[in-house]
Amino acid sequence: MWVEPISLEYKGWRLHEIPPNGQGITALIALGLLMHFDLAGMDVDSPAWLHLQIEAMKLAFADAHQHVADPGHMRVSVEDLLSEGYLAERAKLVNPDKATHFDYGTPKDGGTVLLTTADAQGNMVSFIQSNYTGFGSGMVVPGFGVAMHNRGGNFTLEPGHANEIAPGKLPYHTIIPGFVTHEGAPGMAFGVMGGFMQPQGHQQVVVRMGDHGQNPQAALDAPRWQVGRDGQVMVEPGFEQLGGQDVYDKLEAMGHRLRAYRSRSGQFGRGQIIYHIEDGYIAASDLRADGQAVGF
Repeated sequence: MWVEPISLEYKGWRLHEIPPNGQGITALIALGLLMHFDLAGMDVDSPAWLHLQIEAMKLAFADAHQHVADPGHMRVSVEDLLSEGYLAERAKLVNPDKATHFDYGTPKDGGTVLLTTADAQGNMVSFIQSNYTGFGSGMVVPGFGVAMHNRGGNFTLEPGHANEIAPGKLPYHTIIPGFVTHEGAPGMAFGVMGGFMQPQGHQQVVVRMGDHGQNPQAALDAPRWQVGRDGQVMVEPGFEQLGGQDVYDKLEAMGHRLRAYRSRSGQFGRGQIIYHIEDGYIAASDLRADGQAVGF
């Protein structure tokens, strides 16, 4: 099935994502909100820098979990959710000094495997295949042995919700291969596997590379955070080495409920990147997974 990607320009980088019923729009909303803040002028991995990104992702998920559904059943359009006016109004909700609980907005009418590849002719592909939790539904196609997915687990049972389970509907799903262009030309095929971590990983990689010029491997190796459905913020170790020993204390003082992890893990995403340069490519593979970058 061919779909038309949705995209958003972020400081010279245009991020392309799979449209709803996928969650790629979550990363685009978050980056659209961050356009209203000077991240490039802030210290990388500082509490204030992390805080703004976390708040933007919370706002983005509030909208995504309310509005993303089978495209034929969505009550607001992608264009409305990504409109400059709507994002500007939502960005005003961010308190730069304090964590906030956000509700969704209403725009005005108007087991995963990731592969990135590129060839000598400049063709680039970002591809994800996933049967979802527990390697799928546990059922196989008789006579073929093909395992079926269980993406229906992302429907909601809330009556009247755009994503309410019903016959013939597509559910909200999490698999979102990413692609970036520079001035219309292919720039980067990438992705960050990991359920609801995926748009969060997209945002964090694009901010590190787009705002701060980090190379692909450095952007993947950097510590990550993750906003949970309950608003709790999970953080990997490493920020204290980069942003100061008190980075976690300052985030908690802003009102974030943190859960610190002792080690890096695939729970915070598993990314792959191929980045186009003038005379070739730079490839990078996440330390949290068993992938690798290969040239041949």
